[in-house]
Amino acid sequence: MKRSRYVIYDHLEELSIQQKQVTTSEIAESTGLSRNVVTTYLSQLLEEGLVSKYGTRPVYWLPKKASADPFSAFIGTEGSLKEEIDQCKAAVTYPPKGFPVLITGESGVGKSYLATLIHDYAISQEVIETTGRFVTLNCADYANNPELLSSVLFGYRKGAFTGADQDTEGLVKQADGGYLFLDEVHRLNSENQEKLFTLLDLGKYYPLGEKDQAIQVNVRFIFATTESLDDTLLRTFRRRVPMVVHLPAFHERPIHERLKITLSNFIEESKNLEKHFTLSLSELFQLVNRPYKGNLGDLKNRVRLQCARAFMEQKEQTTITIGSEKEGTIQISNETNSDSTIDHFFENRLVQLLEAVLLPEKITEINECRFLIQTEIKKIRRQLDHSDLTTLIVASYLEKLRHQSVLHRGRYGIFSTLSEESLQQAALILYLFVESSEKPVLKTDVILLVKERYPRSFYLIGEFIDGLSSSMTLPSEGIDYLICLFLFILIGEESHEIERVPFLCLLLSHGSMASSIQAVVNNLCQNYLFEAFDMPIDASIQQIISEVTKFIQKQTKQHQEVILLFDMGSLSQMYKEIKKHSDADLMVINNVTTAMALDIGLKVQQQLSFKEIAAKAEGYKELTNVQYYEGISQNKNIIVSCMSGVGLSEEIKRIMTHCLHEETEIITMDYKDLKHTLNSHDLEYFSNTQLILTTTDIESFEGLSIVNIYDVMEQTGADELKRSLMQNGETEENCSTLLEQLLQFFTLEGIGARLQFLNPKIVIQEVQEIVEKYEQYYELKLAGRDLLNISMHIALMIERLMVNTEEENLPEELGTEKKEFYDVSKNIFYAVEKKYNISVDDYELSLMYELLRMHF
Repeated sequence: MKRSRYVIYDHLEELSIQQKQVTTSEIAESTGLSRNVVTTYLSQLLEEGLVSKYGTRPVYWLPKKASADPFSAFIGTEGSLKEEIDQCKAAVTYPPKGFPVLITGESGVGKSYLATLIHDYAISQEVIETTGRFVTLNCADYANNPELLSSVLFGYRKGAFTGADQDTEGLVKQADGGYLFLDEVHRLNSENQEKLFTLLDLGKYYPLGEKDQAIQVNVRFIFATTESLDDTLLRTFRRRVPMVVHLPAFHERPIHERLKITLSNFIEESKNLEKHFTLSLSELFQLVNRPYKGNLGDLKNRVRLQCARAFMEQKEQTTITIGSEKEGTIQISNETNSDSTIDHFFENRLVQLLEAVLLPEKITEINECRFLIQTEIKKIRRQLDHSDLTTLIVASYLEKLRHQSVLHRGRYGIFSTLSEESLQQAALILYLFVESSEKPVLKTDVILLVKERYPRSFYLIGEFIDGLSSSMTLPSEGIDYLICLFLFILIGEESHEIERVPFLCLLLSHGSMASSIQAVVNNLCQNYLFEAFDMPIDASIQQIISEVTKFIQKQTKQHQEVILLFDMGSLSQMYKEIKKHSDADLMVINNVTTAMALDIGLKVQQQLSFKEIAAKAEGYKELTNVQYYEGISQNKNIIVSCMSGVGLSEEIKRIMTHCLHEETEIITMDYKDLKHTLNSHDLEYFSNTQLILTTTDIESFEGLSIVNIYDVMEQTGADELKRSLMQNGETEENCSTLLEQLLQFFTLEGIGARLQFLNPKIVIQEVQEIVEKYEQYYELKLAGRDLLNISMHIALMIERLMVNTEEENLPEELGTEKKEFYDVSKNIFYAVEKKYNISVDDYELSLMYELLRMHF
């Protein structure tokens, strides 16, 4: 059978898992033993090193392996005093013997209590033995008798002065292996301060009357003072005490901590009187919001007096009422935890309100929810108005909220009706949230419900809080609680318009153009329509797509349609890569401008359908392209691509449109774009494409019919084109008409007809001379479709270069054959360049090379 003290240990272990602090009374209640018996067994366990204790009235116990932190009993350890407590811990654990600590602060702020906790912490960290004592001396008691103070501190030898009948050890010796706490250290005169130098430096001292033999001790020091260090302590003394910890006055502590301190006094009185209290909130806040000359000591006395008066009047009552119950009360017993009780005052009141309002789904109008929340906030605010809290909020949190709301309005076009009162309420919530030691947690059901009802508003407030984080430190825990409250208070009825937007609209650009356009459009429309992504200039297409897809997947509301406007890049690649990660209908539009984005935004605001917006977007200027479906087109189509330029392709398109069925869509593509599209897509992408017509042979694409237009002038090519068209529903008559028109078009006379302003007779003569020079140099003979193809290309190229004077030079390295071709071509085109004042650049030469190289 286990010995009784080990049964006590088991109960202590179990209780320490459930709660941080375990008192003797709680162990007695758990075991059914008397308090005195439990105290005896705990003392035995303490001697065995199995448990540790800290604090006074009550004493808290922890099993040794639970690593007790005595500072957890000090209100503010994880709050406003975290830095100071960390300093104390560093002073204790710094090897080899720690630092002396000097605690400053007004009378009654808790300096002596903190000193005892430093001693307890040293024991818990095993830097001193459990037998190491905590010895206290108030220097003010001996301020008028410095010699007596020396004898008390250092002891004395027999005969050192009259009445010294025997050797007597001083407090320094008693503190050997532990801590010596000198309170009111500023009352030490200069001589006595200097007497401590050797002790602080070397750990040695001389008792009064001893001159030869110094006594070696291992003493750690804690000093405390209420006075200015510069005015009272020697500079040489202060230099020996590197760690200075300041404790603020009671009225300087955050509201949460003031409440906890006040409540802890009531809890202690409840234990002393063995009575429960019903405490009026108005009485509580009157105590919390007033300054005390003696700080915690005065507060303790005032609480004790209130309890004494109430006790005298209600001795026979089990529960004693303190103050009026009109404005609400709080229940206090010896089991009350001040931390959880304080949370009840503020965050939990709002948490409970949100859950009560939203979960039954009785109230669905955001204005009703907002009214109830604002009413509760006003109640809290009235309870806090007795202090300087309002001024504090206006000076710091309110200013941050104002600044962020201006930035958010400028970016998203919202907060147009945001009032100063709403900002002040948000500032109060933010203050209480930041200062609370335990952050409020909403039920998951509540968070999901708010996200489901107001997904876009939830996102906007999340971004708002992210913006706040750049100017202040916000904990991640409980952020959803903050978002929900800010949503109701700051956005409110504006959410109706925000949530009406059916699409996810995105702007994307290199540089900062996207955010600039976003600000203009959202503000002109006075609603959140667009989100913007400003990408680095050197960002790759994959980086851009990654950012966009991550954003789409992050959205609470899975939109059925996404509209993406971007500045430059491959339309089809952007569409295909983003579509992989989203089931939503997707529309991508390139070469975005402010006017275009505004037009799209207005159409979204007018609730036009996705297809209506897509149809409107297709009517934008020629440089802009739109894609909102998988593949080249949703319709049956024929692709036309000519190396000589889009102009030639457009002429062929005109002929085909005139000859073929209206439902067949003729699509023109630049030669480079066609090659890129074929290389980067599979057959499924061309599922609606009946045929590709091109003026240059390109590699075959399995499953796709590709016809060189010049082959049409020969019977085999004409038959292939006719067969392909008729397989897709064209009549034989339409096919024959088309072939006649194409044959007429592809003649030397047809080339002349295509020229816009040059004299066809002169240009054709010059083209023939250029072709002859190539034939002479490379010893070849061009005929038929090859001759027509190269002749048409050169003629149209000359006219095109006269209009477009920008040169396009390719960065690629040239092989021997290609370099030779470029050099020869420069000579061949020299006369034409001079005559027409043009420059045949590397890009044009590369096209010529592609046309001729198969004949070399």
